[in-house]
Amino acid sequence: MDLPVEQRREWIKSRREQRKLTRHARLRRQVLRYLLLSLLLIGGASAFYYSTWCISNSDEQISIRGNKVATDAQIKSALKDSIRSPIYQLDPKALESRVSELSIIKQAFVRRYAFPHPRIVVEVMEEFPWACFGNDPDSPPEWVICESGKLISIAEFPKVIQPPLQIYGSPNMHLTSTDVAQWATWITLIEKQTKTPVTSIDLRDPLNVKAQDGDLLLKLGSPDSTLTKRITRLASVQSAIKPLDRNIEYIDLGLDNNIPVKVAKRVDKNGKLVRLPL
Repeated sequence: MDLPVEQRREWIKSRREQRKLTRHARLRRQVLRYLLLSLLLIGGASAFYYSTWCISNSDEQISIRGNKVATDAQIKSALKDSIRSPIYQLDPKALESRVSELSIIKQAFVRRYAFPHPRIVVEVMEEFPWACFGNDPDSPPEWVICESGKLISIAEFPKVIQPPLQIYGSPNMHLTSTDVAQWATWITLIEKQTKTPVTSIDLRDPLNVKAQDGDLLLKLGSPDSTLTKRITRLASVQSAIKPLDRNIEYIDLGLDNNIPVKVAKRVDKNGKLVRLPL
């Protein structure tokens, strides 16, 4: 049944008004959303622009972790020329490289944070000392050799551990991690046979290397591929030289065919040679 014409007109008019109100309400919501978004963008941009993004106080904004030998001041000093830019422009890899230039630092990790305030966290892994190094047995050692072969200046890092093992060599001597590992193996091999710790290795003459094993001096000759075999022969002479251990001047392991043993000479107060007891 059809509605009267007037009622139909009123119904159509009310539908139009309702659609119009819906469109206006939707438009107001969109305007409000855009307005809020604009305020957030403006506020964020203002905060980003006016905030202090640089490291202005290294004591409070740079944290150091993992260092026991290197001081906080030494690590922060390595970074001082690299942190003048805003925090978001800093390259962590470049900062890690600067910290790793310190001889005691084996590896460095740098993390940067912008919130709640700009700061840098530096985590370091330090070298592990293997032996002390010097140019002259009569002078105190000036460096420490690490397992990586790096030389650490004792004067620069006075808190570095100074191992009992002493290495003597020329000022331009350079050891790699492979060299250190090889010498550690040879030293362990000597100590297992003599039951006495090796206290020093003299590398000043590369063709006539010497090892001090307690009171016993060992002439090792050239540290080549045959040295392991030559050291293992030390066990075969231990029983033979035991009665003379206090009178032995050195044992020469530098030859392939035999093992010369130098017995120290003693003279009495009249200058006559004294026969050593066997």
